[in-house]
Amino acid sequence: MKIIDTNEVAGAQVRKVYDHPQGQALLVVLKPGETLRRHTAPVDIFIYVMQGEGVAQIGEEAARVRPDLLLPCAAGVPHALENTGEEMLRALVVKLGSS
Repeated sequence: MKIIDTNEVAGAQVRKVYDHPQGQALLVVLKPGETLRRHTAPVDIFIYVMQGEGVAQIGEEAARVRPDLLLPCAAGVPHALENTGEEMLRALVVKLGSS
């Protein structure tokens, strides 16, 4: 498995931990107050929150998130994630299918 160096994306740290023609897995780490900006993906995704708390926005809906929650998001739907807690927020984003 090849691990890609961390990239800064609108304040978030995003590390690709798995890359395959049929999908990808990315580790997202947000410090308190940081946001993964609103964006879309060309494929279906899901976000699995592993640590911390925050607010996820998928489409026009927003919800508070905490560890062990899984958030599905269809291709083309705008989504964002904000750390509103006092500790790091860590989430695994899995892109399904080829992009």
